[in-house]
Amino acid sequence: MLDFQEPFSGKKALDLTPMIDVVFLLLIFFMLTSIYAKPVLPLDLPEAECCVQQRNREIVIGIAGDGELTLNRSRVDLDELESLLVRELDGQPEEKSVCLAADKNVGFGRAIRVMDTAKKAGARNISIITREKNRRDR
Repeated sequence: MLDFQEPFSGKKALDLTPMIDVVFLLLIFFMLTSIYAKPVLPLDLPEAECCVQQRNREIVIGIAGDGELTLNRSRVDLDELESLLVRELDGQPEEKSVCLAADKNVGFGRAIRVMDTAKKAGARNISIITREKNRRDR
């Protein structure tokens, strides 16, 4: 009989090239999908134990410590907020979600009035933007 097997040549190496490619693709994906938005008004956001990353095309309502409002980084009054939100929410046919970034010193009543205005404008989901607590604070 003929022996068609290769003779054992010593060490066999594992090819890591495909795994490295996948790791770099994941790294690029997460770098491109993460967002680092800075609010126009100086907000001291409340802290939370767990956080979810904000998506790219969210409508963000900001409430500064003095009660001043912003809609997607543009200053607005509470009276004009509803009409501007209706226009913004028309661009979101399915989700109709709004993010609320309120300073931790803002009164609860002011935040509720803004949330009510968002609901009247047609928002279905209202998320609250917080800062993640430092690990040593836990």
